[in-house]
Amino acid sequence: MSPQLVFLHGLESEPGGSKFLRLQSLGLGDVLEPDCRNLKNPDDRFRVVEAALAGKQRLVLVGSSFGGLMALKFAAAHPEQVAAMVLCAPAVHRPEPGWPPPRVNLTIPVRVLQGTQDDIVPLAAVAAYCTANGLPLTVVEDNHRLAASHEVMARLVREVWKLV
Repeated sequence: MSPQLVFLHGLESEPGGSKFLRLQSLGLGDVLEPDCRNLKNPDDRFRVVEAALAGKQRLVLVGSSFGGLMALKFAAAHPEQVAAMVLCAPAVHRPEPGWPPPRVNLTIPVRVLQGTQDDIVPLAAVAAYCTANGLPLTVVEDNHRLAASHEVMARLVREVWKLV
């Protein structure tokens, strides 16, 4: 069974954005993208993600910002479904209780991408989370949207895809 690529969009984003389109162009099959627009409460958003991914296996999650937070939570709650993750400016700085999981014990391939000019998700918070969890961090000269770094994201996705 082939892996299934899933894109979890950010809090202020909608389905079908530029990262999703870049992922579609990779030739790795259809990209699932749960529609979480206008869902600001992390628990509500998580329920939508869980429902959309119920019963699916070998998921390669690509989460952007708040979607990165959802990917971490989903992998912690459903490790048997997740084969790999790429987290783009993951919102690990959020203060809600239980968000993100305080320590993630992952034996799957994970890559994290963060911009130096991100004014929404602090680089220091992402770096600390990566260090605490042994996750590799790729830092790029970019802002929160990572619009200039889609090729780096694509490279990281191909990298983890080869490992699953």
